Amino acid sequence: MTTPSWLAEEPRFDKGVAIVTGGSGGIGREIALTLARAGSDVVITYGRNKDAAAKVAEEIQAMGRKAEFHPLAIENADEVNALVEGVIARHGALHSVVYASGPGLHMQLISDIKPHEWARVVAVDVNGAFNLVHATLPHVRAAQGAYVAVITAAVERVPARDIQSAAPKAAIEMLFRGVAKEEGRFGVRSNCVGPGWIAAGLGQQVIDNELSPESVERIVKAIPLRRMGEARDIADAALFLLSSRARFVTGQSLAVDGGMQT
Repeated sequence: MTTPSWLAEEPRFDKGVAIVTGGSGGIGREIALTLARAGSDVVITYGRNKDAAAKVAEEIQAMGRKAEFHPLAIENADEVNALVEGVIARHGALHSVVYASGPGLHMQLISDIKPHEWARVVAVDVNGAFNLVHATLPHVRAAQGAYVAVITAAVERVPARDIQSAAPKAAIEMLFRGVAKEEGRFGVRSNCVGPGWIAAGLGQQVIDNELSPESVERIVKAIPLRRMGEARDIADAALFLLSSRARFVTGQSLAVDGGMQT
């Protein structure tokens, strides 16, 4: 069932396109669809799941919006640059950029993480986020556009066995806050959304494969709203931060976690 956007049409989206990296995943997919419902053409990237990316593009096109999907090794700066230049050549302007990428990982104690595993996660996540900012910033500046990075609510209080998610996302949070500080004079806004336990994407994989039913029950009881989040909870927060309704909001991190970090 299609969920209508709370924002039917966003004037910021009239010209140009939005890029959503990781747009084939559970959260990235919902962000891309939500942007389209609000009137944006969307370019999504994917790492491995071409079929899922194609399905997202089809859904966007069915709304009457333009959509593209492209494979991207986001840790490769040359690939990111080529993607962005192609997008600008075809669409003319870049009004919004969403970093919703992330490497596959497992919940592990710090003592069990191998150096090569750590290096891989940092290369894909932290370096990938920087590559995206580096390639897009001149175009976002020209459009007085906006950034949103999907990080994690765990940057505020890291749970055990979650350091490979929390530490790289903390670095990404600082990167996007730095963009807000330095680029605000050009009209660029940059914010973060920090998901808590979300029953979609990587969060759903962890719930299904790495947690017992008893552990899931304990997690839900620890969330003040007494439920797992949904992908649309993150997408609606991202849409708000990208929209003109957040025109005086920049350099912020919005935890969307049901109150768990309170």
